[in-house]
Amino acid sequence: MKQINITRSNGNVTFEEVSIDATENVFFTNLDPQQAHWPYLDPQAKSPDFCDNQVGPAPSPNSSQCTVPTPKDLNPPNNKVTYTCKFHANEQGTINVFAQLAAANQKLPPAKVNQPLPAPGVQVVVGGKSPYTITGQLFQITGNNPASGSNSIGLGLKLNASTNNQGITVTGTPTVVGTYNFTFTVNDAMGRNLQQVQYSMVVS
Repeated sequence: MKQINITRSNGNVTFEEVSIDATENVFFTNLDPQQAHWPYLDPQAKSPDFCDNQVGPAPSPNSSQCTVPTPKDLNPPNNKVTYTCKFHANEQGTINVFAQLAAANQKLPPAKVNQPLPAPGVQVVVGGKSPYTITGQLFQITGNNPASGSNSIGLGLKLNASTNNQGITVTGTPTVVGTYNFTFTVNDAMGRNLQQVQYSMVVS
């Protein structure tokens, strides 16, 4: 659940722009002491429509939970939900909806030693909002030449964080025969977190 503030400055009312993932809803807090506001997708629609209660002048209770409709798709620029105030058509706000940050391909496709992984790499994290922050990288390779370490996901491999909300991939050339087991933590720009998901890849 994400809070959206309604504020007034120099006579202008502003609806705070927020980013959420597709599993979330929002509620509104009216910090405007002068007027009530009523966020609506279509002021002509009959109830229910997005946020079906007005929020009185501050101080007033928050709005109830407002279910955000799915945008055209979850990639910019089509991931925006635009709404207006049912009372004041000139007031407009935006909610950016992103796919949920999630693990993908925890068991990576088998790879060959000393052969690069196919471009553009293997997707291991999807969704979320960039920039992504990667920490806590750990790996262990089992087999004839065991190895382990931190700040890496294995000999010859690396993580690549996208800059366009497309998650994280693994690229590189594995240099040891065996089973690569690795983990890492990801935080995205919305404060979402993936903690130490376990991944593995067999290299022959």
